[in-house]
Amino acid sequence: MSDQSGYPGAPPGWYPDPAGGPGQRWWDGYAWSEAVVVPQQPPPPPWAGSAAPSGPPIGPAPWAVASERLETYNTSGLVASEMGMAPVARFSLGLPGLVGVLALLVVRTQSSQMLQLGQDFKVAYDDAARGLPTPQFPNTPFSPWFVVLGLVAGAGLVVTVMWQHRAASAARALGFPATCSPAWGVGSWFVPVVNYWFPYLALRDCLPPDDAHRGLVLQWWLAFVAGGSLGFAAFIAGFFSSGVAVGLSIPAAVLYVAVLASAPRVVVAITVAHRVALGGAGGPGGPGGPDPLAGG
Repeated sequence: MSDQSGYPGAPPGWYPDPAGGPGQRWWDGYAWSEAVVVPQQPPPPPWAGSAAPSGPPIGPAPWAVASERLETYNTSGLVASEMGMAPVARFSLGLPGLVGVLALLVVRTQSSQMLQLGQDFKVAYDDAARGLPTPQFPNTPFSPWFVVLGLVAGAGLVVTVMWQHRAASAARALGFPATCSPAWGVGSWFVPVVNYWFPYLALRDCLPPDDAHRGLVLQWWLAFVAGGSLGFAAFIAGFFSSGVAVGLSIPAAVLYVAVLASAPRVVVAITVAHRVALGGAGGPGGPGGPDPLAGG
């Protein structure tokens, strides 16, 4: 069957060689001719065929040196930034324990005022349930120390999450596996329910997987969560029963003391692990290097 050009096959032209050659063969419209064109190969480079250079290599390529310097600077810079906050972090991580103990003391000193407020709330609730007008609350004095302690605890949390973000970023740069990103580790403190577990994971992952101090982080976290829960329960109980408030305050105080005792050790364990890992990677601060906590 011919096409619209009038030829029985394809119109004349250069086509890929049907024999599988590297060039093109001329088709005259009826049959293949002997005319073949082969694409010209580029000339070989001037160094083709020359002998390999002798002697030791001059050195690594400049781009490799720059890349290595950038990686070392980023890792050591992150570790140095974390260690710069280590002294204050040792205090801020244990601050909830100190604030908790002081808050329990305020609950005891304000027991009569808290019981009076609790009674006023009960009377108002009962009247509202019976459809009676809600009575006006008396001007019962309430200690401003609760507000002060709350502000101090909030400031301590800000410092803690700043240090945690630096420590988690340094751990990631050192190659430690992590459950969550440094940013999510900080954000998890402020998400209900999630904040019962994820902040612990973020701090635990600041240590290498085989580090024995991971158990210390778990002990600190359990004391922190349990102490905070019992302390809050003691505060609420103080409005209704002095005896229950005291009963809850005693174990809460013990747990708060445990937080105070373990928090500095957690920070030291993380900074030491990062210093050793950085030294093992050829960075500063390895065995024989400067102590990052010296003078802290």
